[in-house]
Amino acid sequence: MIRVVVIDDDPLVHQLVGRAIEMHCPQLTIVANADCVRDGLTIIHNAQPDIVIVDVKLPDGNGFELINQFNNPDFKVIFISAFQEYALKGYKCSAIDYILKPLHIEELVQVLLKAVELIDADERNRLQKMEDVAANHSHSHKLILKTLEQVHIVNTDEIIHIEASGSYSTFFLDGNRKLIISKAIKEFEELLFDKGFFRIHKSHLVNINKISYFNKASGGTVVMGNGISLPVASRKKEMLLELFYKLE
Repeated sequence: MIRVVVIDDDPLVHQLVGRAIEMHCPQLTIVANADCVRDGLTIIHNAQPDIVIVDVKLPDGNGFELINQFNNPDFKVIFISAFQEYALKGYKCSAIDYILKPLHIEELVQVLLKAVELIDADERNRLQKMEDVAANHSHSHKLILKTLEQVHIVNTDEIIHIEASGSYSTFFLDGNRKLIISKAIKEFEELLFDKGFFRIHKSHLVNINKISYFNKASGGTVVMGNGISLPVASRKKEMLLELFYKLE
């Protein structure tokens, strides 16, 4: 499912978004709601959404301030507002659309489906790049990882997988080593996408060369070379299997 977060202090907006998704967008699910900037920041960090629907004016600030807290956000942004004059600023904030209140379900559904198409296109592009990397058998690259007290030089082929925890990322390395880095997993996904790493889940980025096998039971998991079993998001399973088949 594509994960949606709604941030607005108007309960009617939450009801309309929920109704639009329930009636017309079964591939979406609302994972969290908030009514202010403070709570919005918290739920985005915790829920790791694919789509954020946010009002421009909130009781303790505005939606632009909220989104600007995220450097290169790992989600699509849809702004809603009763004020047309903020539309240009919304698009400059990398929003995929700007919807005026009062909301209409038909327009809302159209924008949500647009977000789905963009998310699907992004994932297909990443899959194609992953296939190219696997076909070319790219060599290991060095990565500089900074913990609170140390600086590590790590070969990418030493990395088994990376696990997200809010704005932190835990690296699981050969030899049962672990490093906790104060950067979001999105940054490493972009850095490593052409090095053979695949985002199988919002919380997991794996080295495809370190996957032992795919387990179809319980919705789908991969077992890594270190024996750890990791969940595969339902939308990622088909892409991962397609990648496996093309590597045969």
